[in-house]
Amino acid sequence: MRYFIFLFLIISASLFAQDSTRSQALKENTPRTYPIIKAKYPSYSLIAGYLLVTEANRNDPFAQHELGLRYLLGNGFPADTVKAIYWIRKAVDQNLPSAKFNYGIMLYNGIGVPWNPFEAFQNFKSAASAGLPEAQFAAGLIYTDNLTINKNLNTAYKYFRLSAEANYLPAKQAIQQLLKSGFTPVIDSVSSSNEKQSIRIDEMASVMDPNWDLDFYDFDEQKGKDKKEDLISKVLKKKPFELKRFLGLDELPQESMPKDSSAVSLLKFAAESGSPEALMLIGKGYESGTVFEKDLTLAAVNYLRAYRLGSMKAGEYLFTMIQSKELFNTLKEKINRGDPNAMYAWAGISALGFDNQMSNQQALDFLKKAVEKKHVSSIIELGLLYSTGKLVEKDREKAIQYWETAKAFGSKEASIRIIMSNLFDSTVIKNYTDDITVLHSIASEGSILAQTALALCYEKGVGVKENKAAAIRYYRHAAQRGSETAYNSLKRMYDELRPDDEEFKIYLQND
Repeated sequence: MRYFIFLFLIISASLFAQDSTRSQALKENTPRTYPIIKAKYPSYSLIAGYLLVTEANRNDPFAQHELGLRYLLGNGFPADTVKAIYWIRKAVDQNLPSAKFNYGIMLYNGIGVPWNPFEAFQNFKSAASAGLPEAQFAAGLIYTDNLTINKNLNTAYKYFRLSAEANYLPAKQAIQQLLKSGFTPVIDSVSSSNEKQSIRIDEMASVMDPNWDLDFYDFDEQKGKDKKEDLISKVLKKKPFELKRFLGLDELPQESMPKDSSAVSLLKFAAESGSPEALMLIGKGYESGTVFEKDLTLAAVNYLRAYRLGSMKAGEYLFTMIQSKELFNTLKEKINRGDPNAMYAWAGISALGFDNQMSNQQALDFLKKAVEKKHVSSIIELGLLYSTGKLVEKDREKAIQYWETAKAFGSKEASIRIIMSNLFDSTVIKNYTDDITVLHSIASEGSILAQTALALCYEKGVGVKENKAAAIRYYRHAAQRGSETAYNSLKRMYDELRPDDEEFKIYLQND
C-alpha cells in the first residue's frame, strides 16, 4: 500500500539528515566552494616568475607548490590545471604538508584530477600529522561520517581540538556544535597541547576561502533547547541568508528571488519549487494555526508532499496528527463537499498505511476525482502511478500527459518528471541543453528532486558530460538536506571506488 501515491522517480528520503540518511551533514553550514590554502613563503612572495620556475626545477618543494598554485589560480602564469597538478604533486612527493592538503582538496572535489576521497583522506591525514590546522580539521570532518572511513566522533574531536588549539576558527565552531549535540569526548591522559606539532613556521597556511565542500557532521540544533516556541515561528525569525540556506535557496541568484522578500513569501516560493523543508514548515503552520489560519486538511496535504520529497519529520508530524479523530472528521466533511485537497490527503494517508478505512481502489478513485477537479498534486501522483504501473496499467505516454497537464498549471515538479522521463528513455533523442538548464534553475530554487536528478545526470553522463565530482557534490547537497536516495547514491559511488585497504572498510551502520 505504501507505494500507491508516494512512488517517485529518484527521491525517497527524510528532511533532516538525522532522521534517516545519517549523512552527518551540517545543514546550516553547507559549503559550496573549494578552498585552496596559500602557503606563506617569504622567500618567494615577490620573486620573479622565471626565478620561481628555476627554484621549482631545482626540486625546492616550496617553489613547486607555489608554482602549482599560481598555475591553478592563474596568478602570474596562464591558468593551467595540468601544470598545476604536476607541480603540486612534485611538492606532495616531497611531503610538504600544505601541498598535501591542497592536493587532498583537489582529489576530494575532483579539481583537475579524478574524484578520489580515499586518496584525499590519506593526504589530509598526513598533513594533519605534521600539524597543519586546516588538514586536522579536514581529517576530523571525514571521521564524522561513514562514507570514506568508519565514523569515529572521538577521533574527529581529537583532530578538531588540535586544529582549534592552532586557532583555526572552523574547528572551534565544530567542537562547540559537536558538544552541543550531546557528544561527550573521551579525555586523553595526555593533553593535546603536549602532542607533537612538527610543522615548520614557513609551512603554515592561511585559508583563501573559509567555505568547505566536505561532509559535515549533522548536529541536532534542537537538542537541549527550549522547544516551547513554535517551529515555524522560530524558523521565520532567522536572518534572510540563514532562511535561504535552511530552505535550500542559498544558490538562488538575487534577481530570481520573489519580489516580496518577506519570510512567509520566501517559504511559499521554496515550497512551490519543491523544497521539503518549506512544505513541512507550511504544514506545521497550518496544523498549529500560527502564521497561517489553522487548517488540518492543508496541514496534511503539505506534510504528504514534504514526505514524498524526503521529509521523514513531516511523516512523523502527520502520523502524530492522525492519532486524533479531528483530522478524519474534517476530511470526511470536506470530501462530502467535494474538496480535492481532502481527497488527496486521505488517499495519501491510506497509501502510507497510516489508515485502513479504505481500500487501494477507493483511494485511487479519490485521487481520480481530485484530478478531475484539476488538483495539481493529484495529477502528478496519478502520472507517477502510470509511470510505474502500480494499481494501473503502465503507460509512459499517459504519465507524461498527466505531467504535461500539471506543468501547464505551473508545477515545477511536473517539469522535472517530464525531463527525467525523457533523459533516461533511450527512445527519445533530442538536445537536452535546455532541459539541463531547467534542472539547474529549479535546483537553485530549492528543489531537492532537481538536485538529485542533476546528480544522476552527471554521474551517468546523461544530457551532460560525465563528471563524477559534480555528481558527488549534488548528491552530497541533497543528502545534507535529508535525501536518503541521494545518500545511498553517494555511498554507492564511494563503495564503487573503495580500496581493499582495511582502513577503508566500513563496519559501522549509519545509526
